[in-house]
Amino acid sequence: MEQTRQSRLAFLDSLRLVAALLVLFQHFFEKRDGLIKFWLIPLAPGVAGVAIFFFISGYVIPMAVRSGFDGREFMVRRLFRIFPMYLATLALMAVAGATGFLPKLAFIAEASLGSWLANVTLVAEYIGIRPFLGVSWTLAVELVWYVAFAVCIRLYGARAADRLDIFVPVTLAALTMLSLLIDTRIPLGRPTMIYAAVIGFQCFRFHAGDIDGRRLVQSIIVFALVATTATCVAFGVFSHPNLTFGQALGPWVVASIVFLATILWHPLRDAQLLNTGMLPLLGAMSYSIYLLHPIAASIANTHFETLQVPIAITLTLLLSWVGYRGIERPFMRLGRTVTVRRQPLPGGKLA
Repeated sequence: MEQTRQSRLAFLDSLRLVAALLVLFQHFFEKRDGLIKFWLIPLAPGVAGVAIFFFISGYVIPMAVRSGFDGREFMVRRLFRIFPMYLATLALMAVAGATGFLPKLAFIAEASLGSWLANVTLVAEYIGIRPFLGVSWTLAVELVWYVAFAVCIRLYGARAADRLDIFVPVTLAALTMLSLLIDTRIPLGRPTMIYAAVIGFQCFRFHAGDIDGRRLVQSIIVFALVATTATCVAFGVFSHPNLTFGQALGPWVVASIVFLATILWHPLRDAQLLNTGMLPLLGAMSYSIYLLHPIAASIANTHFETLQVPIAITLTLLLSWVGYRGIERPFMRLGRTVTVRRQPLPGGKLA
């Protein structure tokens, strides 16, 4: 059993690395001229990477509470997982801006207390304040997923997944209809990401033997229909300032295929490449890679005239190794230390 669990975790780390590399590819090449920008960046690989992250989150989170659920313990560990590395990244950006090492980040050091509070609490863009870190918006969506998961587990216990698999698509469909009725674009991409996490949850239940293949296929078909409709409305009927309809729909199709094929097709899921060697080792650092790569790119662009992309990649790996070893892992251990494991609640099994 332990060997299977370790293999599964290694495989998921490799998949996280793929997601992180898609985001890096987008950000490192989207402002550069050349064939890559012309042919590949219009495919919006970064969007696919973020979608894969949410699929994985939906698979992993229920794994963490399989033996029982304690709301306090769950949220404390999640907060210790997200915020220390995020706050360290903001601090690094502020120092780089204040010292003039990265002049484009000087606005962070000069920001008001209100701006700092809005960014630290991940609500900046929702209240019209400039975000310090462009990728931080996904962390806010991730927290919404954590809260939705915890509330449903607390209220419905073993029926939580079934409730989420109804409530989330109904909510997304209602928002899609509302957008059409009021003739106003509603940002439907973000609830779609939470829906992706629900599909990840269903995949976990399938592997755990809690649902059969027919039930999983039903969930996937409904997801495809509802998510595609929402994308057509949000990016087709209405327009997005940065993404075209194709750049929104295509990455979701790719992300769904990559995640489902890798999760459900055993030869790929159990492949030695995904479970041993450098891929899972680097994948364990994927959160640091995701947060720190904008700083590495800024350093390369500011201080190096040539080989900017290779230097940005190298700096990303170095910074991420320090972040993972010096911040992520110690605070994950601390999160486990400060929580007291309670007895599983009756019916706590996720079925």
